[in-house]
Amino acid sequence: MISKRFSRDEIISKFHDGQTIMTGGFSFHGCPDLLFDALADSGAKHLTNIALDASAARLMHLGIFDKVIIAHSGSVPENLALIASGKIEVEFCPMGTIAERIRAGGVGLGGILVKTGLGTDAQKGKELIEFQGETYILESALRADISLVRAATADHYGNLTYKGTARNSNPSIAMAGDLTIVQADRFVELDEIPPEQIVTPGIFVDMILDIQ
Repeated sequence: MISKRFSRDEIISKFHDGQTIMTGGFSFHGCPDLLFDALADSGAKHLTNIALDASAARLMHLGIFDKVIIAHSGSVPENLALIASGKIEVEFCPMGTIAERIRAGGVGLGGILVKTGLGTDAQKGKELIEFQGETYILESALRADISLVRAATADHYGNLTYKGTARNSNPSIAMAGDLTIVQADRFVELDEIPPEQIVTPGIFVDMILDIQ
């Protein structure tokens, strides 16, 4: 049987300067905290972070992110000062739009058409599309070099389930990474997760942190 469980050191070796890292979780729920620690310990810098919000705030304050693409940072007021200082570039994106951009990246779409932000700064520098008599902003799909995901259960093939609000962005983010790494709260045998309860099929998962 092929197992996707890897040691912390093996996972750390996958992080390199200049990568785009997508992180799961929202409002500090469903965050892969142990993988955040591994990323910090890797020494990788000049990274771009894509996430729904600033749940990876402590990584921002380590100075390893040059840019973040998020919906808001209001839950971490300190980040506003960091952004205002110019030490980190931020691209704010409406919550529903960023969620759909991530989903689009995961399912192989090139982008999505949205009305949110028309006539505001959100449309600056973006292509406008006329379709069926309506005007839309063309928003590009989002993918990452590495996606960091938090799951409730995982089997050795990487089939995942989630608990509560951890299901917010993690399933979409798991699909949108060229390399998807998972922190699971519990490992189960292959036949313990009923097929209809699998949220993320193992085909999308490359590595699972082996927690001893």
